[in-house]
Amino acid sequence: MENPKLRQQLDAFPHEVSGEQYVCFRDPFNTRNSFVPRAVFDNIVYYFDGNHSITDIQKIYTQRFGESDIQDMIKQAIAELDKNLLLDNTRSRDFIKKLKEDFRNSTIRKDAHAGTAYEADKDKLKAQLDGFFTSAEGPGMPSELNQANGLKGVIAPHIDLGCGGPCFAWAYKEIAESSDAELFIILGIAHTGTNNLFVLTDKNFETPFGNVKTDKGFLNSLRKKGKTDYFEDEFVHRDEHSIGFQTVFLKYLYGQKKNFNIVPILCSSFGEADKNETDSRQAYQFKEFVSSLKETIKESKKKICIIASVDLAHVGSRFGDTELQDDAYLDTLRSDDINMLKYVENLDVDGFNNSVQKDHNSRKICGYPAINTLLNVIDASESKLLKYSQYADDTNSTVSFASMSFY
Repeated sequence: MENPKLRQQLDAFPHEVSGEQYVCFRDPFNTRNSFVPRAVFDNIVYYFDGNHSITDIQKIYTQRFGESDIQDMIKQAIAELDKNLLLDNTRSRDFIKKLKEDFRNSTIRKDAHAGTAYEADKDKLKAQLDGFFTSAEGPGMPSELNQANGLKGVIAPHIDLGCGGPCFAWAYKEIAESSDAELFIILGIAHTGTNNLFVLTDKNFETPFGNVKTDKGFLNSLRKKGKTDYFEDEFVHRDEHSIGFQTVFLKYLYGQKKNFNIVPILCSSFGEADKNETDSRQAYQFKEFVSSLKETIKESKKKICIIASVDLAHVGSRFGDTELQDDAYLDTLRSDDINMLKYVENLDVDGFNNSVQKDHNSRKICGYPAINTLLNVIDASESKLLKYSQYADDTNSTVSFASMSFY
């Protein structure tokens, strides 16, 4: 611990408690979060990069504030972060190694968010989801009469259900009333770094309503068509919510009434900032995967619905922005998002890509890779925006999201 170092890929964001400012470290592997006072983060934890020793950090602090007796403060910060396995050391590496081994040996992707993002009890969860449909922002309960009129896919959010539940409901009412799919291809977003653009898993997904089966035959056919090992990064599926949230809604809709399978695909970030800088390896992988997926869909001869599980803009202090998010700002955000989604409605993949790239993705559209993939794969002739929403938190930050249908 002489040169303390934070683990990579931790989510750090400002957090206020009783008027006091903190930085919260959230671990994607679901260990405990840590709350560090903002002043301690700025002047001590900021230097936990593996290159600064405790003595170095003490000298920097002394030069800045004149106080030299801060070793106890530094050691206390180290102890708090180490307790929660947030430092890059033998303890955390052994812990993560064990997590990976357990995940690799399991046939089930355990529900990582029941009891936090949504109710863990199936009866309470049903009531919670019912409430999303019947709320003032919701579409109403789905009709029992399914028209099966050719729904090819939807865009649905992946924001926490408590923040965007009614918007989810718009997409799933469309599925309940208009889809006859037996297979749902879910394009989620990998919020953790990956080596490849796409990440597959053949594990079944656990939900409070029961397990959702993954179509292993479809995946075996898909994986044989390319040279890239899209199972290499499979571990990121363990705690990733963007696919898990959709399986909860699907199981809620169908329960024991209908047999269905899923194909879970996580999409990683690529080329959104500047298409001219897209690396050739990424370009090859994207072309290879899209071609393989389209060919596998055609060969399967199954009734398929594609779900892009995406959020849109991520703006505000939590995401590194400084603009005041007043009504005028949020109105402009809405206008920019809606204009972007018009390209999606027109099934114009180039127009959509250009609308994201023109300002180097300044709104941080996290759903870009999944929407791009959807537009390149789906065999649809029309699309419609069903619902657009924004969620603002108490850190002057906003996430936007939408539901859309494709026929």
